[in-house]
Amino acid sequence: MRLKILAISDTHLGEDTSLLSFPHGRQHLWKTLREQFSAGEKVELEEVILLGDIPDRTLSSTSQIITHTNAFIQMLGSAASIKKGVYVPGNHDHTLWTKYCELRYGKENAACITGPSGELVVKRGKRCDKNDSAAELLSILFGYPAGSSWRRIQEEKRFDFVIANPLYVTQINERTYSFAHGTHFRKDVTLPKWFRKLCDYLQLDKILGNIDVESDCNVNEADSLEKLEKIVAPFVDSLWPSSRNNPTPQSDKLWYLLTTLSSKFSKKRPIPPETRLFSWGLDLPQPPSAPIRQLTPRDGPIDNSIERWKIHFLPHMVRYLKESSLPLDKTTFVYGDTHDGGWGEFTLASGDRIRIYNCGGWVVHHEENHPACHLFAVDESGKEYLLNVSFKDVRVEEELLLKLASYDAENRYSNTSRILRLFLNLLPI
Repeated sequence: MRLKILAISDTHLGEDTSLLSFPHGRQHLWKTLREQFSAGEKVELEEVILLGDIPDRTLSSTSQIITHTNAFIQMLGSAASIKKGVYVPGNHDHTLWTKYCELRYGKENAACITGPSGELVVKRGKRCDKNDSAAELLSILFGYPAGSSWRRIQEEKRFDFVIANPLYVTQINERTYSFAHGTHFRKDVTLPKWFRKLCDYLQLDKILGNIDVESDCNVNEADSLEKLEKIVAPFVDSLWPSSRNNPTPQSDKLWYLLTTLSSKFSKKRPIPPETRLFSWGLDLPQPPSAPIRQLTPRDGPIDNSIERWKIHFLPHMVRYLKESSLPLDKTTFVYGDTHDGGWGEFTLASGDRIRIYNCGGWVVHHEENHPACHLFAVDESGKEYLLNVSFKDVRVEEELLLKLASYDAENRYSNTSRILRLFLNLLPI
């Protein structure tokens, strides 16, 4: 099977709770990719899309994320023959985008967006970014200037690399594919302005995480995708700053805050008995079976993330696609961020239907909650897939990898006071 697209999100490389920060986790994914898509051979892949929160720049030091992200990229390069890479920043790595923009366009234009196809920073193995703007990102991903992945890119002279924010758009067989991390319609980003001001007044950011959060973030004031980025970027950069060279206790406190607020510890996802590849047909949808969540069920309320997407992001996305002369009648939207995974279909007021996929995540919060380790793919014929990767029997010596990855998370959670956890769970987020 030749793939046009393979997308992955929320690997959070560098974090001890990420399955892909472990060599055994990367080896399992390498084997899975080859078995599911090419009968054990190297996968032929046109585009790999890294859909945000790939390195965890907030909760891991620079040395940690470079070590684990380089190893992850080497694994992908060994599993697949890739012509093009696309990077869409998330919230835990948004500061990489901000720094790129500052170097390329100046500090006054740090909060900007790209065109639908993003900005080309590597063309046929040669850098083409202006003002050395992509150097840090290329270092983290490929080990620039002397890492093995970067040397291979230079020697082969065939690889293109693009950075896009907050949306990357491409077309396959007259179908429009739009990719976003989901930062711009997160719960914390879309909170009412009064609540954010209250938190600012009470200085909850300093009390709970010793951080200085930009509170003036009102997404309702946005009238375009560009304005939305300008509103959201300062808040995101302040709430998920770079830990730089030190994995500090401040990051741990921030982790407590965010994981408790998002109720990740209350979620329980059974361990999938096996890895399964689900497909959505060319004409009529062939929905995947029970192991993958349905984001837009016909007999119940749609997922909260889809509600927020519909209100805060979809109108700007539709306008953006129309202004770029991209058709809406055949559209697929793929995002990450929530770590929940899933699939669905949504009908616009115009009658056009949008297929929706969430790529899930690879972070273990406790051993009873197997992450939604999803990868989105499209083959040459235009058939869409959602690969649900199971880590059921993956072990590190005698220890289950799922249990090993959960130790750090459960330790942090247990060290957070019960009173603080109760207080945070009462907040409307």
